[in-house]
Amino acid sequence: MNPLLPVRITKMSGAGNTFAFIDGRGRTDWKKIESELGKSRAEIAQLVCDRVLGLATDGFIIIEDPSEGYDFNWDFYNSDGSTAEMCGNAARCAARYCYEQLDEKEISNIRFKTGAGLVSAQILGNGKIRVKMPEARVIQNPIELETKSSSKEKFVLVNTGVPHLVQKIHEFVDSVNLKDLAREMRNHEDLKPAGANVTFFAEDVPGKIKAVTFERGVEDYTLACGTGAVAAAFVSSLENSLNEIEVQMPGGVMEVHFFANDAKPLLVGDAVFVGDFQYSSEAVK
Repeated sequence: MNPLLPVRITKMSGAGNTFAFIDGRGRTDWKKIESELGKSRAEIAQLVCDRVLGLATDGFIIIEDPSEGYDFNWDFYNSDGSTAEMCGNAARCAARYCYEQLDEKEISNIRFKTGAGLVSAQILGNGKIRVKMPEARVIQNPIELETKSSSKEKFVLVNTGVPHLVQKIHEFVDSVNLKDLAREMRNHEDLKPAGANVTFFAEDVPGKIKAVTFERGVEDYTLACGTGAVAAAFVSSLENSLNEIEVQMPGGVMEVHFFANDAKPLLVGDAVFVGDFQYSSEAVK
């Protein structure tokens, strides 16, 4: 019988955005197992996120011992093995994972070191987590990008921890037919080398929008995107001068709160445990 590796991988969902977590702190066996696998973290991320040989997740996060001034460090990977500075849904899931799975229940306010700097999260109870996001800022408004068909599309380019091209559309259903445009814009020549996520949103009524994000590293629409929800809400708030926006994404609802004296918005939403998984040594050869 092929033995199971002594590393537990936990799958979680934040509004339908799914992530796999490993406790990679020094007190665990992870460093030893990682060394024995002989794979890069990008390769491990691709395996863990795989829809056949993995957990079919959008991202992979290793929780590590903290740097000074933080509670935890995280090392984040998209499903294709690429890295990302920040993910709001992952931050909510990471907070609940650390709070409930890593024996840190005395810490209800958790400070993570991420590629985008400090991200803090607060456990609200009932599976709800509030995350203080990185500064939301406009990079260019508008930005006009030429398509392969020589037409031009207008977006607002914002950064909410990662870059997003945001476009308001008339009806949310129109986003179905805009996926090819999103795929093209994500790698647009004017945005190289990093590219950008592409987020479309439609307004139901002031303060309530529907949004979807085409994410770098996943290369498709995802059920939810925390930085995308903030990006769409940010552009909507600039139009309507509103401080609180409800964002409905395909996987669930989030709330985004803005403050006149603080450029860092709050993102509130759920974080759900899906299950635990262990690999056999045969599957990771």
